[in-house]
Amino acid sequence: MVTVSRDVLYGRLKEFQIDADRLREHYETVVAGQPATPYKDNEANYVGWAVTSRYGSLTDGVQRIDPKSGGIRGRKPTEICSGALQETMQRLEARPLKPYRVRVMKLVNDGAVMGWHTDSDKETWRLHIPIITNPSAFFEWKLADGRIESVHLPADGSAWLVRVDVTHRAVNRSTEPSERVHLLMGLAELPTLEQIGEPLMELRHS
Repeated sequence: MVTVSRDVLYGRLKEFQIDADRLREHYETVVAGQPATPYKDNEANYVGWAVTSRYGSLTDGVQRIDPKSGGIRGRKPTEICSGALQETMQRLEARPLKPYRVRVMKLVNDGAVMGWHTDSDKETWRLHIPIITNPSAFFEWKLADGRIESVHLPADGSAWLVRVDVTHRAVNRSTEPSERVHLLMGLAELPTLEQIGEPLMELRHS
């Protein structure tokens, strides 16, 4: 098996495609009708719903889980993990990525720009499946030489592997009413190069 490349910033999860329309319908008819949990992340305001959590609660896992919490990582399905969401999770769980703390997160503010930050001091990946987006929503990285790499993740049924140990942020630069809603999760296993498909962005060194 090909080992993880520390010189990759993001890429599409290979051979994975879900029905984007069904997932969006599930969000609008099932998820959005449940009480949301507010979450402020590096100056950006979100609301969220846990899809998997430590105890099956819709709130647990929207906020960060303390890594010292007894090793429980939030894998118990919640009541919204049904229909298209359940099918999506079943397909992901068949991969050797071990997703945990799965949640649906809605970036609340139009024109929102998250502060630059890192989530770890060692190689760490998240998996994002955009549910609703707009052309002004981007995931961005700031590299060591000051360059900024920016990508738009389309809501086309693809799953996107993104590095979060590199300085990064989420932005929604729309000046009109818009939405950015992602299904996202932590990964207990690092992806290998075999799992990362095109488009693939490399971390270029100066």
